[in-house]
Amino acid sequence: MDRAAYLHLIKQHFKTSYLLNDEKIETMIPIFAAILRSRMDRLAELATDGNLEQIGKASHAVKGALLNMGLADLAETAHLIELHCKNGSHTADYRSMISQLHTTIFQLSEDW
Repeated sequence: MDRAAYLHLIKQHFKTSYLLNDEKIETMIPIFAAILRSRMDRLAELATDGNLEQIGKASHAVKGALLNMGLADLAETAHLIELHCKNGSHTADYRSMISQLHTTIFQLSEDW
């Protein structure tokens, strides 16, 4: 999905889930995006440490931030990372999943 499609999805989610008007939506998107980027930065930092418990907790927070924005497809990736960590899976390539998710989120939210 491209950036414009994601933005449309977020706006629709804010209208239906939070009952916000267009003006409030324009105000809220940068706030939600900043929280998401902050949580994603933390997850990316933890990926280098390899502490699966901490990575699992951070991916859970990212998942929540994504769901708050209506981005279920990206939240599914965060959820998958969380599950691998909870299961103690050292064979899962969670670093690659985190890197890909990080890149997507930052490209998506670049100007918000």
